[in-house]
Amino acid sequence: MITLAMDIGGTKLAAALVDSALQIIARREIPTPASQTPDALEAALRDLVTPLWPQAQQFAIASTGIIQHGVLTSINPSNLGGLSHFPLVDVLTTLTGLSGVALNDAQAAALAEYQQMPPAVRDMVFITVSTGVGGRRDPERQAGDRLRRIDRPLWSYAC
Repeated sequence: MITLAMDIGGTKLAAALVDSALQIIARREIPTPASQTPDALEAALRDLVTPLWPQAQQFAIASTGIIQHGVLTSINPSNLGGLSHFPLVDVLTTLTGLSGVALNDAQAAALAEYQQMPPAVRDMVFITVSTGVGGRRDPERQAGDRLRRIDRPLWSYAC
């Protein structure tokens, strides 16, 4: 099965076709639009995925911001133009006709690491440091896809 994998960040949007052996077949990258309008992000996503999606059977998205029920809310106003309540999964499903999932990028990275942990490992903490700081905690291997958030900032600063 071929997956259209996407990374949505504050400076770039990236997409790749990845096969079941985790080999990258094709990839593209474009700048993230600075506009605060949902239409600008939707147009950029269309430009990004149009050459790739016909070969895919599903999509998976890792994105900056909060993802709840497939809806993206940007935390940092300088990332993604401060978009609020952007229906990310619905937009990609409409653009491609494919079904898929979206996760916060730190959550996606933590989940990938979690899936590779040996069974003897009982606890896991995953921390990301980028334009923001985020992480996930999994006590006693209970997480599945419910990794506990530890990314509550105690301060605010300009990047």
